[in-house]
Amino acid sequence: MSDIPNQDDGQRLSQQEAVELLPWQQSLWDDLLHRESRSGLPHALMFTGPSGLGKHALALRTAHWLLCSRRTSKGLQHACGECHSCRLWQAGNHPDVMLCQPEDGSRQIRIEGVRRVNEFLNQTPQISPCQVVILHPAEVLNTNSANALLKTLEEPPGESFLILESERPGSVLPTIRSRCQSMMLKLPELAESIAWLQQQGIEAQLAEKALRHNHFAPLAALSWLQADGWGTHQQWLGILEQWGSGQTRLGDTMQSWKSVELYDLLSWMALLLSDITKARSGVAESALTESEIKNRFPCATVSLTNLLALHARVTQVLGEINSGASHHNRQLLLESVLIDWQTLLKSDGSTYGGNGA
Repeated sequence: MSDIPNQDDGQRLSQQEAVELLPWQQSLWDDLLHRESRSGLPHALMFTGPSGLGKHALALRTAHWLLCSRRTSKGLQHACGECHSCRLWQAGNHPDVMLCQPEDGSRQIRIEGVRRVNEFLNQTPQISPCQVVILHPAEVLNTNSANALLKTLEEPPGESFLILESERPGSVLPTIRSRCQSMMLKLPELAESIAWLQQQGIEAQLAEKALRHNHFAPLAALSWLQADGWGTHQQWLGILEQWGSGQTRLGDTMQSWKSVELYDLLSWMALLLSDITKARSGVAESALTESEIKNRFPCATVSLTNLLALHARVTQVLGEINSGASHHNRQLLLESVLIDWQTLLKSDGSTYGGNGA
């Protein structure tokens, strides 16, 4: 279910032989088929929804189905897997599909990538009845690349389809969103997610913990567990607990996280800060991501003003990193956040209800 990168020329995908539907994707797929049978699909679709639900896998399944040579004549609800088009897909050499995503270490889709998309769509399909482009993800189109895409969205050439993926559709330019038919992939119910994880060999209690740590997204929870996310979480909690109580030096704490991506670490801190805020406000333990948060940190006595300020700061930096507009010095930023964290935990709450909150 992982993302499938493009080749150097930006016009090929390493396709999978088959992309199976996940249980929580079935209703969206049924809706897609219903729309196609009634009036045909629009030339631009946008799959939205949280991370960890398989939007990219669903986009690949849709592209494969659209490119299948027998789809229209046979009325198939999935790619046949046997025609020449499907065999090319399986070999990873289909000439009528293209993936557009950030390249060369950038977090943005640049205008050069969109220009290649436009050139690709102006060609005639070589094998299939149409051409398909997948933009992954749409929210990292920068201003220039988004503007370059607009004309193609307004007047798509020939039989072509654009499939955009987005976790944060509100960050996509309104002019882009308005030209796409949005289809939302929703989080499944907790019981359904736990049952699915159990089918993958995960014990129910651990499955629920993993879901809580990954915004209740099943695929993200599974990947987290497979990468020993629970063990890493416990290790990081210990590091932060020692730093917050003044038992370790700043340099030693920084050294512990020297190889960790800044985004991953700040995302984890944001979850903890959110939990502390909830605990500070008297929210039930069952609503917390980390059930041990009250035992680990002095949630009841922290300054609410400082807590909200630090959470807002971390959230802002995460948004900047997501947008590709971040130019922070990792060391200076993380040192500053850690100092603010320690100051927060050492506050005795005297400002709450008085000079502070």
